[in-house]
Amino acid sequence: MITRVAVAALSLVFGTALLGHAQESGLESTIARFAASWNRGDAGAIASFVASAGVSLDLDDGPAGPLGSRQAAAALRRMFEGHETVSVRPGAVRIVGGAPQRAYSQLDWRVRARGTTVTERRTVFIALVREPAGWRITHIRLLR
Repeated sequence: MITRVAVAALSLVFGTALLGHAQESGLESTIARFAASWNRGDAGAIASFVASAGVSLDLDDGPAGPLGSRQAAAALRRMFEGHETVSVRPGAVRIVGGAPQRAYSQLDWRVRARGTTVTERRTVFIALVREPAGWRITHIRLLR
């Protein structure tokens, strides 16, 4: 019993510290803006988050990249053309360290193929790197 309480307390402390660090570094606001762009299906806005070294995409038609922002926007635009977003919710945000600093997050994406009524739950995995201009996306992967 004491061990479970201690583990729960440590998890809360470390989880809160990680979230606090994510908030302080601007990571959480970057994820919120990214999620809003994803919700709108705005490929151009999503492309503005691409890291200087490019982004790797792993969408329904397979992996590609690293791609520059224009190529990434074109690939995302094609993907969004076939999908209708029902909802998007940001999920866990974690800073994993390194030099440059890296992080990851995920979105819970409720989506349906255009012209259908069947809603599907997808997870959008996002890997990020901290650049002088802020947090930038290095990888976007769709998971079922």
